[in-house]
Amino acid sequence: MTTPKAPSVINPDIPPPPLPGPTIPSGNAPQENAMDIEITSTLTPGFSSVSSIPSGLPVNKVAIITQPPIINTNSLDSSIHARPLPASTTVASHDDKGKSVAFDIPERQPSPDGNAAAIKSAPSRYYAAAYLRDAPDAFKAKFTTNRSMCDEVDCSLSRYSSYGARARCDGSGDNKKILVFFNDQHDFTDCVSSPRADLLDLAFIHYSPADAKLSDEAKSLFVTDIPLFLTETQVRQAFSRYGTVIKCKLTPRKHYYNGHI
Repeated sequence: MTTPKAPSVINPDIPPPPLPGPTIPSGNAPQENAMDIEITSTLTPGFSSVSSIPSGLPVNKVAIITQPPIINTNSLDSSIHARPLPASTTVASHDDKGKSVAFDIPERQPSPDGNAAAIKSAPSRYYAAAYLRDAPDAFKAKFTTNRSMCDEVDCSLSRYSSYGARARCDGSGDNKKILVFFNDQHDFTDCVSSPRADLLDLAFIHYSPADAKLSDEAKSLFVTDIPLFLTETQVRQAFSRYGTVIKCKLTPRKHYYNGHI
């Protein structure tokens, strides 16, 4: 009994095993031998093809299946280097059927100086004050309360279109005054130019809040360690020997008072 020859890939009498071919959809399409199908493709320059056929097997019209690499045209890099649209452009497509829309892209203007813009937008205020120590006796006799004086001043100065808010009283003693302000320099100048006849000759003068604050600080004392048994009246009397005390305010601090005089 002789043993049959084992199949060999180099024996021309034994056909090689079939190689897997492209899959053909099922249906009425005719079946073809995968070995007789040639598939060709256009190679992309720079792309190398690699054969997956086992070594030692004869190749009978077996084509190498190649596929060019996919190039993403919508990548971030391409969008960065894209040309900007002109100032006036029309967005259209081949299938818009005449429905394209034209729009204008405004050019960016340099921003103005921030400090200059803030100064320009801030409204100017012109302050005026009427000191009661210089007010006519008729005015002080007729209007005895702060509210009645301010209401009368509001009624008189409301004829100015730039008159702001309401009049208010500030200070005490000889420093007591009625404060008003205007948003227009012309109205302010007209108010301080002469005494007000409708206010029984009450006169207003220019007033600067910043200068008044500096003047108050220059004439103020800050006193510490005032005993708690002393009252504000006693402290005012103690310092009145050196001059007129306009303001005296005591603030408790631990076991003592701090005084602003």
